[in-house]
Amino acid sequence: MSHRVMSVIALALLAACSQPVRQLPDDMQSAWVDEQRAIAPADAASLTWWKAFDDQTIDQLVELAEQRNLDLRVAEARVREVRAQRRATLANLAPQIDASVDADRSSGRRFAGNTIGGIQENASAAANASWEIDLFGRLRAEARAADAELRALQADRDAVRVALIAEVIRNYLEFRLYQVQTELSLRNAQAQEETVRITRARFDEGFASRLDLERTVSSLRTTRAQIPQSHELAEAARHRLILLTASTPETLNPLLPASGSDPGALPDSDAESVLLTPADVIARRPDVQAAERRLIAAAEQRNVAEALRYPRITLAGLLGVQDNRVSDLLDTGTRTWSVSGGLLAPLIDFGRIRAAIDAADAVQEQAYLTYEQTARTALQETQTALVLYTQGKLRQQELASAAESARRAAELARRQYTAGALSLLEVLDAERSVYAVELDAARATADVSIRLVNVYESMGLVPGSGSSSRQ
Repeated sequence: MSHRVMSVIALALLAACSQPVRQLPDDMQSAWVDEQRAIAPADAASLTWWKAFDDQTIDQLVELAEQRNLDLRVAEARVREVRAQRRATLANLAPQIDASVDADRSSGRRFAGNTIGGIQENASAAANASWEIDLFGRLRAEARAADAELRALQADRDAVRVALIAEVIRNYLEFRLYQVQTELSLRNAQAQEETVRITRARFDEGFASRLDLERTVSSLRTTRAQIPQSHELAEAARHRLILLTASTPETLNPLLPASGSDPGALPDSDAESVLLTPADVIARRPDVQAAERRLIAAAEQRNVAEALRYPRITLAGLLGVQDNRVSDLLDTGTRTWSVSGGLLAPLIDFGRIRAAIDAADAVQEQAYLTYEQTARTALQETQTALVLYTQGKLRQQELASAAESARRAAELARRQYTAGALSLLEVLDAERSVYAVELDAARATADVSIRLVNVYESMGLVPGSGSSSRQ
């Protein structure tokens, strides 16, 4: 059979072995929910979306976490491991060449007074080469599967990176929120101390009862009791940041503000115009990319199993030299060479190859279903995050306005109580109201920022565009 005919047969068989990767259903390309803003593609600036908070501490914490976080370093080490394994798989496509050198020296033995033989030397050197001709694509399919697995691991690493950045920022926002809560408690305690002072003076003058005085003292101490609770929550968030950045208190404390002196100083930001289409989310989310590449790897492994049905052809060659004296090996040694070929083809395997193909088909089906489920989950998480952010923003605006009105009402109540035009209960109610609304407003501000972080995390924006495709 001519070489040209063999090539045509090989290409046809290889085409028969290849299985296309199935596409996701068309219904997953639907539009976003109606209340979302116009969409725009992500650009390089949006990949560092946390800079929109304009908070230097956030920038420093993210940089520190990317350098030192242990989970991310494990993921990067895993990528290096699989990259080395891929190089080993690619090397199977090339010939393997080995060199060997043998030498020995021996003397004869004495039998019945006669010496048989004398000093004898033997030496040989050879280079051996072997190469499997990948006629039916088995080795190439293994190489493509290894490449797909490497890219899946790179996407896994990017997913760890996205989650790490989001978790660092969330914990920092919580840390700042608890600091703000502490400052709000201190500020409201100071206002309530003034109420206690006024009530005590009125009690001494006979214009207020002991009941009024005890109520004001009770309200003051209840507010003060919130301070250690907020402090312990802030400390817990600080220690989570220490863990995420794999650092120590001595390293991290200089980066963190000592206290949130202004309740309005919570990091806040509006959403950038990087709300992606469903197709963009599927294309960018690292977990979806990883699932897609594992589907490709499963398809290539199926090709490997299919290729086992066909013959394996190997070529081998030897080039060497041999002599009975080591010193003369390279000068007068006898040159030897050989070339050989071999063919190994399955005849009767009692269904082993068919079983391997069926198993590979099942693995490929599982990989596709995992891919579709991951993509659907990505869309659900992104849409949910967008809705929660939009509604949280509306709540934040209303509570900010309510807090301002509550502060004015409390100030008016204290003035009217001092003038004797208002009862103490109304003053205490106004003070409790302003404290509760200010806390809610601070929590809403932090919550909106956290929800914005969730939006960007759900879209899978990886800093350094194309990082998942680096080799």
